[in-house]
Amino acid sequence: MLRTARTLTIPLLLLFAVGCGSAGLGGSSISRDQEWQLGNQMAAQVASQVQLVHDAQALSYVRMVGERIHAVTPIANLPFDFEIVNDPTVNAFSLPGGHVYVNTGLIAHADKVDELAAVLAHEISHVVNRDAIKQVEQANTINAVGSILLGQNPGALEQIVAQIVAGGTMARFSRADEKRADDDGLVYMAQAGYDPHGMLDLFRVLLALNNTQPNAVAAFFQDHPGTQDRINDIEGRLNKMAIKNGIQTDPQYQVIRRQIT
Repeated sequence: MLRTARTLTIPLLLLFAVGCGSAGLGGSSISRDQEWQLGNQMAAQVASQVQLVHDAQALSYVRMVGERIHAVTPIANLPFDFEIVNDPTVNAFSLPGGHVYVNTGLIAHADKVDELAAVLAHEISHVVNRDAIKQVEQANTINAVGSILLGQNPGALEQIVAQIVAGGTMARFSRADEKRADDDGLVYMAQAGYDPHGMLDLFRVLLALNNTQPNAVAAFFQDHPGTQDRINDIEGRLNKMAIKNGIQTDPQYQVIRRQIT
């Protein structure tokens, strides 16, 4: 017991040490190892708060697309996990530590696999850029994050995850963070072999859907502000990239869409 206690205090001591004068990777005072530890704890909470899809074929496909994109990122060596949430609303979100979730409602409206790839690339970019872990730090003191890592503050952990799942303040990134996730996501999906125009197509679909079924996309537009401006930015970035090819559609994707939506 004593040996275990000594081991578990290390993350908290590290948090105090880096919090006193130096910044960790990506501007965070929490190390990547601690971020992945926290992310695993948060993912366990998500599993208790939402209904995950367990269709093996659909999960395998989404994870294949996600891993293909993850493999071209600077953190390809770190483990990622991709899950499908059984929820008809249009949304996707990510947690610290490489956990990415996409709702069945979003898959239903992502007509082609390049549009699914765009969603996953965007969320993967948030993880690469450490946007979620920095929000956790801003919303909680170093002491609070340390206590969560040590398993001493389950209430705080549950509250953070509930906000993310519900599209609360913890799920909302700044416009600068969103733009960077769009820009990086375009690059990652193109490098992974998907047509980056899928991101532009998906935003156009969702913007049109907002005019006819605003309740269906309310959570998405809370989490992803300034959509028309972002469409303009994506168009400009695509023109500079001058990429005309890449995977756009896949018959297998249509099979899994029918199975889960």
